[in-house]
Amino acid sequence: MTEPNEIEALIEQARTMVRESGDLENFDSDAGVRQWLERPLPALGGRAPREFMATAEGRARISDLLAQQQSGAYA
Repeated sequence: MTEPNEIEALIEQARTMVRESGDLENFDSDAGVRQWLERPLPALGGRAPREFMATAEGRARISDLLAQQQSGAYA
């Protein structure tokens, strides 16, 4: 099971991304990250990010994916 602080870490990562790239005032990072975690992604073979949250390796993969999105790199 995913610990709440692990979700919070991803939310904070998303907030940082938006702060560095755009307008945090109009971004609901909590809702945005939670929705993103449920969305199947091609970069994950059509699986949703939440499917990777049960292990440290999976959480690292999701964190890396967020970082790639910020940089514009296609995974």
